[in-house]
Formats: sequence, structure tokens, C-alpha cells
Amino acid sequence: MIGERLGEVPFQAHVELLQFLLSQRAEILERTEDLLNAQRKPVQYLQDRPVLSRHLEDCFFTLTAVSGDQSRLKGQLEEAHWASGFKPRQIPELHNDLVDPAEMLIRGFHCWRQTRWPGRNGRVRYAHTLFNLYVIRRLALLSMRLWDAGSERAGDRLAQIQALLDELWRSAPADQPVLVRDARWLIPLAQSPTTDELAAYLEVAERIAKMPTKRDRLEIQKAHVLMIGGHLRSQTRHYCIKDGVSLDEDSVVRRTRTSNALDFALLIQNLVPLLEAYGHARQSGDDQRRLGLAHAICQAISPDPELFLNRVDLLGAYSMIEHLFIATDSDGQAAYTPMGRRHVELLKEYAAKIGGLAKPLSDDCPRFRPVDGAYSPFGAIYGTPTNLIEDMALKTVQRDAVAHLGLEDVFADGDADKLAWVNGWRKLPHVDRNVQKLYEYPQQFAVDFYERIEQELGRRAIAAETNDASPTGRLYIVPKNDPEADSKASSIPDLPLRYIGSSDMQIVAAQKAEAYDQARLLRDRQEGYFVLSYETSGGWVAIKKDFLTEVLGAGQDVKIAGLPLEAAQVLRLMCPSRLNPI
Repeated sequence: MIGERLGEVPFQAHVELLQFLLSQRAEILERTEDLLNAQRKPVQYLQDRPVLSRHLEDCFFTLTAVSGDQSRLKGQLEEAHWASGFKPRQIPELHNDLVDPAEMLIRGFHCWRQTRWPGRNGRVRYAHTLFNLYVIRRLALLSMRLWDAGSERAGDRLAQIQALLDELWRSAPADQPVLVRDARWLIPLAQSPTTDELAAYLEVAERIAKMPTKRDRLEIQKAHVLMIGGHLRSQTRHYCIKDGVSLDEDSVVRRTRTSNALDFALLIQNLVPLLEAYGHARQSGDDQRRLGLAHAICQAISPDPELFLNRVDLLGAYSMIEHLFIATDSDGQAAYTPMGRRHVELLKEYAAKIGGLAKPLSDDCPRFRPVDGAYSPFGAIYGTPTNLIEDMALKTVQRDAVAHLGLEDVFADGDADKLAWVNGWRKLPHVDRNVQKLYEYPQQFAVDFYERIEQELGRRAIAAETNDASPTGRLYIVPKNDPEADSKASSIPDLPLRYIGSSDMQIVAAQKAEAYDQARLLRDRQEGYFVLSYETSGGWVAIKKDFLTEVLGAGQDVKIAGLPLEAAQVLRLMCPSRLNPI
């Protein structure tokens, strides 16, 4: 623990613990295989996650050579991660966590109960997978402690994690999938579960941006935008299939734009350095690096290329998170928080860089067109990146699991063999054929996502040459008790009532807002669904982001009148690029 600051997770002690566990792989495997020999256990036991989690932990921590100090490290990384703002949200009937060996133990048991229980060789193979998952989980959690001792030590700590990851795969049998090779990818992986707090993600993004080694910094940022882009594409596809509509259906566009403020903010903040690196690669003639960055950028903007390329003014407002980016002082003056200032500056940089690089990106884009019979990451389907690890891991219940491909390969083009690898994840004997079909690689969706990128890049490139951008309406703010401003804006239509919600029944009764349950309103406020929310004597008022696309995006001017002065100040900060002074 030498060199650790008071209250820090003892990083070196955790490194040494993992080195010890890796050296004890054989004994831990024997214990885990014995745990898997459970075909005569009652069904209740085979589904009891707390009990199985404890028994699996015992396979690691009841070894004779485990010291008391090492035992006390058992749950420390999880506790530190949750305390940092990454505690997974409890979602009914959905596993929302980092990759969890106990959860995968239950899924293996379920598969074997539906088919046949494996002999010793099959159990040993799956025991190796559970061991690998256990170490990957701890390494992912440890990767979030890189900055605890200051950013100047982050690179050295990252190298230690990479050495442990390399040793994990050196000690694994040849038939085990190399689930993730690059320790830098563990950092966004550790942030993949859904949480109730948003600030921690942006704090980590800022820490990553300050890492001294540019190569490490860019790889983490690239991995993050790739994972977010894939998650948002999968979300869009889910809504399309659920509602039986196309990618460009208004309801899908509105829903995905309103509900993803954090992901949009993270994409913007991570894309700025990637765009800068892409520009440098072009200038230096490094074609391989240029195309790798171009592919990552195209995947990042693919969920909504119109917004990220041709509606950047609206993107700014959609990416704003009011309670994190703006604060009001004791005198009632609203201003950006340090987190908000950073985001607004990066948003300006993004707008400038994407405008200047749209033409070369448009020229590079055709290289990424999905090909029939081959694999494209535009067709990757998953809820969170953790699900990808789970899919690859569960496949080892069969003997034909592909060993040489892992998480990083999901986001790179591939041939028919890679396509078969992706399609094979859910081709398990206990999985219903209709479910298998639902999750087959969606070639047409991959093409549709690609064609939207190609089209919007072309539009942006032409707009840059002709200065002919899409028309966007202006938002006029008329503060309360300002007759002069009210007179000037008299000809501008009011914002339609459907975009204003309130839990204050007096405001609703006065037909100044539609009713909005307060508990839901406050939850949605935390998620960044609103361009403005403020408390009244009888509840809350919120202005929904839906109007950004449906009103301003349609080229219509609109005014919001009667706002309290503080609320008017906040709104000006939330969407400055679309405001006209009165």
C-alpha cells in the first residue's frame, strides 16, 4: 500500500492479488469445476444468484495461501466504483451490471438443464471461461482507479493492467475466446451498465482527456465512441422493430434524440480529439491510421448522422444536461458549471472540425459500405458492451466457440467467417429459433445505417461549399413582466402547449402546461430530457426537447413567454445557438 493516498483503493495490492490468483489458476479451476458438477442440485439452488456468487467467490478466496489482507480486498473495487457514481440501476427482469461470473454460471446451468449436462471436459472448459470473466471484471473495475493517484501515474497503472490481461490469455487454453485484448477498452466497458447518476461519466471523460500519453488517450476515446455508437444503433433498431417502422420514422427520431443527452455529450467530447487526429493523419499521409479513424468516426455518428452532421446547432441543445452544466448562485444569476463550460467549448470545437472534415470523410466513407455475405459493425446488435462479452462467453458451453476474436473485432469489418462468428453467439441448443432469428445479423439495417451516413456526409460537404445549410427556426425568450419584449415578439407564435409539462396543478388548470407526474418529471430531468426545468410554488415546470426537431428543425420560429428571470437565464445557456434576443 506504499504510495497510496489516504482513502484510496490500494491499487498495487489489487495488482498483486490478481497476479496471485492467476498463479493459482489450476486450483481455482478444480474448485470451479466441482461447483459446476451440480446436475443433481435442486432448481432453486441453480438459480440462486447470491448463493452461487458466494460459492464462486469462495473458489478464489478460500485458497490456503490467501492472506487476511488479500481477503479484505474482495469487494473493495465494486464499492469504490459504485461510490464514484457508477452503481448500476436496478431494472426489473434485466441483468444490468458489469460482466458477472455468477450470472454466467446461472446461464450455463439453464442451458444444461434444457439440453444435457456436460462431462468433466465440458465443465472444465466453462470453468476456464468463468475464471477469465472473474479476472476481466476485476481488471475493468481496476481500470477505473487509474487516476486515483493523479493523472501522471495513469499510464504506468494502465501498463500494469495490460500486463495482467496479457498473462490471463497466456495462461488460458487455446480454445478459450480472447474476450478483450486491449486494457484500454476495459475503461469504457466498466462504464457500460445503466446508472442513475450521470456526472461520473463526464468526469472520467475529462480525466481521460488529460492522460499524458496521446496514444492511450485516443484509443480509449475511440473505443468509447465505438461502443456508444453501437449501443445507440441497437436502440434505434429495437424501436423500429417494436413499432414496425423505418429508421427515419418521426417517432423514432424524436425518442432517440430526447433520451440520449449523456451519450450525445460523450460522443461530442470524445469525437473532438478523434477528428483532430484524423485531420493530422490526412496531412501526414498515414492512410492506415486515417481510415481507421474515419471508420470510428462514421460509426460514432451513425445513430443519427443528420443531427451530428447537418443539425449541429440542435445537437448542442440535445446534448446539454441542465442540472450538471448550469448552476444558479444565491443572487439568482445562472452560469455554466466547470463541467458545462468544458462541454460548450468542446461543442464549438466539434462544430468547427466536423464542418472542415466532412468532405474528406465523405470521400473515405464508401470504403465502409456493408457487403453481402460479410460482416459490418453497422449491423452489431447489443444492449450494452457487457452483453457482447456475455454472448461470447456463453458460447463456450459448446466446443465450437471461436477463440481468436474478441470485443475489439466486433467494431471492425470482417469476412464471412466473422459474420458466422457473430451469428453463432445466439445459436445455442436451448435458445428458441425465433429468438435466434430475431438476433441474426441484420444486413439490411447495416446497409440502411451506412446509407444515411453517406447521404448526410454528402449533404454536409455540399453545404460547406455552397454555404447552403438546412433552415432552422429561432427561439425567442420573453421574460415575465417585460412588456417591451412582449410587444416586440407579439407576431411570433407561442411554443405549443404539448411541449410544456408541469406537476403544478394551478399552471395546468390555467392551460399553461400539460399535466406531468412529478416523480417522472424529476427522473426525466436527471436524464437530460428537458431544455429547461424549474420549481414553482406548487411543483415543477419542464420544457421538452422534442420541440427542437419538430418546431425549430422544421424551420419555424417560436417564443416562450412568461418565464421567471432565472429560468430565462438558464434557457439562454441551454440552447444559445438557436436564441434571438428580444
